[in-house]
Amino acid sequence: RKDNMIASIEWTSDNKVKMIDQTLFPHKLEFLEFDDYRDVATSIKVMNIRGAPAIGVAAAMG
Repeated sequence: RKDNMIASIEWTSDNKVKMIDQTLFPHKLEFLEFDDYRDVATSIKVMNIRGAPAIGVAAAMG
């Protein structure tokens, strides 16, 4: 990954899944952090996480 690129999803050093809040993007860039699979599932349901690739990766990581 190049230094000027933003990771849309990552596994943090404290074992959390960090993703872009897609309800705000592209107008505002904020991240959500999850440490429980139930929070990931809720975030998919309320569409903070959208699109097949993002949902698939979030489900696999969370």
